[in-house]
Amino acid sequence: MSTALFDQELVLRRYNPTWLNYVEGLTQIAVKPGVHLYHLLPGTESDMQPLIDSTLEGSMTAADGLRLSSNNNVFYWDAAFVPWVEDEDITGFLLVVADVTERVLSRQILERKVVDRTQKLSALYDVMTVAGEPVDLKVKLDESLQRVLDAVHAQAGAIHLLDDQGESLLLAVNQGLDKALAGRLRLVSAADDQYAWAVRQQKTLILTDILADQRTPELIRQSGFRTYAGVPMMTRGKTLGILSVFRQSKRPYSEEDISLLDSVADQIGTAVENDRLRLENEQLLIVEERNRLARELHDAVTQSLYSLTLYAETSLRFSRANQPALAIEYLEQVAGTAQQALREMRLLLHNLRPAVLEQLGLIQAIKQRFDAVEKRVGVEVDYQVRGEINLPPKVEEALYHIVQEALNNALKHAAATRIGLQLSQQEGKIFLTVADNGKGFRLLEIDDSGGLGLTSMRERVDSLGGNLIIDSEIGGGSRIQVRLDLKQIVEEED
Repeated sequence: MSTALFDQELVLRRYNPTWLNYVEGLTQIAVKPGVHLYHLLPGTESDMQPLIDSTLEGSMTAADGLRLSSNNNVFYWDAAFVPWVEDEDITGFLLVVADVTERVLSRQILERKVVDRTQKLSALYDVMTVAGEPVDLKVKLDESLQRVLDAVHAQAGAIHLLDDQGESLLLAVNQGLDKALAGRLRLVSAADDQYAWAVRQQKTLILTDILADQRTPELIRQSGFRTYAGVPMMTRGKTLGILSVFRQSKRPYSEEDISLLDSVADQIGTAVENDRLRLENEQLLIVEERNRLARELHDAVTQSLYSLTLYAETSLRFSRANQPALAIEYLEQVAGTAQQALREMRLLLHNLRPAVLEQLGLIQAIKQRFDAVEKRVGVEVDYQVRGEINLPPKVEEALYHIVQEALNNALKHAAATRIGLQLSQQEGKIFLTVADNGKGFRLLEIDDSGGLGLTSMRERVDSLGGNLIIDSEIGGGSRIQVRLDLKQIVEEED
């Protein structure tokens, strides 16, 4: 403890050796009786005078972690100001001081580290969240880059993506780069010294002094940036690009900075790869859908239109040959075939529309199907729903596809004029029945050929652990029944 006695005029009267050594070491000013407090510690008056005034009025005052600044020195005290009483009068005060500068600074450094670590973890969490959002890839990259720059206290950054040939790096997004430098980095050879090492070695490249490193392009040397970190963005052992950050100061990147950059680069790499796979999948789905529509058009509408042409030509030929009975017979074929072609076309148009299942739910989605197709082609519909229907999305989707398959069969193959559908939910059991008055079929023959989509129906029902019953006979229509145990399905999902 440093102890010193001051009178009411703040003149030093007595002190212990610790005070002498401490103050002289702190201020390089000679300590001796008769020296004024603010001569010893100039610049501290605004911080200490209120405490001294309170003490001279008779109150002992304590201050923990009191921050003082004198002669360009900043230091912290745990101090006590004690009234000095002689003959019942306050003649001065006793100042008792413990220097806690090292303790306070250590705590501040620790607090800053905690804040910095929290910021880095928050940035990583934000990047992970952004990477998983269903938004455009460029938006993901731009938002991720901004969070990284804030977390590592960098002034500029860029994300380059490697082309399919692995020969060039294309600038995807950048922040903080001037127009000239961004233009220079728009297309970078993967053999460029600053990037080639990180791509080739699949390791982070740290340049602690851009000006002194020969790998740095001249335009970057002139940019005012002093440090650089380039991190390869990878997924499954494959490099997809480079995450680059620049600082204007020569402050080195800490281990925490590099760890964050590595983690963020992995997340961005995963987002880039997922986006690429999504685009590939979309293209495959488009091709598959085009092929499916081509088959549908060829198998259904095109054949019907070709038949229409033949019937019309034959009817015309019999009309010219003055054989009206035969001409009328073929005109009737034209009418029937045209009606079937209209049904096929409505089916195709309905299948091309966006899925309404998620928007409307199963009951309304089926009703919309009836309104859009069956009722408009003159098919009588009996649609009954019993009980409150509350199904998981997985079950709704399976039942909707089964219903669609059954209705398509009734129109395309059975030439049905009446269709009945019943849907009910009772005590955790789901019952679905689709029946028509069409021409029917032999089940064994259909099973052997795999036609009418019955295999698909069975697979959907089996995946839910349910039962599928199909009854049909030639000339007697068809009946498809589905039974599901909702409790079993929910337990399996749990």
